[in-house]
This record gives sequence, structure tokens and C-alpha cells, in this order.
Amino acid sequence: MNSLENNHFLTSILEGFVDGILILNLQSDLVYANTPGTRICQHLTHSENTLPDEVLRSCDALIESRELYGDRPLVIESEVTNDQSQTFRIRVQWLKLDDLQQPSLLVRLEDQQQGLQSLAVTEAKKYGLTPREAEVWFLKRCNLPRKEIAARLYITIDTVKKHLGNIQSKKQAHQESWC
Repeated sequence: MNSLENNHFLTSILEGFVDGILILNLQSDLVYANTPGTRICQHLTHSENTLPDEVLRSCDALIESRELYGDRPLVIESEVTNDQSQTFRIRVQWLKLDDLQQPSLLVRLEDQQQGLQSLAVTEAKKYGLTPREAEVWFLKRCNLPRKEIAARLYITIDTVKKHLGNIQSKKQAHQESWC
């Protein structure tokens, strides 16, 4: 692709991110995409080597803002939901790398559900939740109503209420132990 691929140190760091990372030039041509970035783009477009429209719109907005804001640091944020109700946050900002001749656009694609899942796993460990409580907690973190949690986990609404009560008790006990 370009000299960025020859910078093995930088590409190994970018490949280690959970978030999708895209680097585009000012003509919105893809210069680099890490593996999660490629996967997320495929989720959003259902094709290979195609950038999602919302990514292109966000990049265009950043380029157009240059006339108003000059070289001031600026981040354009957007969200897009695919046909499977997965929500992705898009963040675009300027990037200046020595390996590239002109300023580029750094696009970060965050899978909101994956972020919530990571948070729920961390909290489950912190509060000492059982595996089933952790499942309930993750779905609750995704803002699902009790009825939907019950349906997804094949349990009754009363069982969901019981688990949520236990989770709240464990959270409260953990918070009190820190006081």
C-alpha cells in the first residue's frame, strides 16, 4: 500500500487495538485498516474494500471544517447502526505521520456492544457476580428491559428481578467496603 506498511512497529500497535482503525488520505482513499477496522467495515457495508457511507460523511465534515477551524484539534463523532442492530461509534480526526506526505484522517470505529461487554465483564469480576448474574448484567448494561432479558436467557421475569437484586446488593457491598 505505502510506507506505513513498512513501519512494522506502528502497524503492530494498530493491530493490537480492539477498536477499528482506518487511515485515509484527503481524497478518502484507504491508506491503512487494521483487522478490526476491516471487520467492522464489512459489518456495515456487507462487502469487502468498501468504506461505509457514514465514515465518508464524517471524513468530509472534518475536511470541510478545516476552513473554519484551521489546524485546531477537532474530532467529528457519529454513530451508525447496521441491519443487525449493532451500533458503532465513529470518530474522525487529523493525523500527521512522518511516513505520509500530507495530513491524513484517523478514523476510529468502536463496537458499542463490545465496549459494554468488556465493561460488564470487568464489573462482574469486581462485584463477584456468578456467571448467570454476569449474563443478566451484560444485557442490562445494553439497556434491555427485564422482559427481553428473560426471553434471551430463557428465564422468568421474576428470576431476572432476583438476579438484578443480587447484583445491586453485591455492588452496594463492594462500594461500602471502599468507604
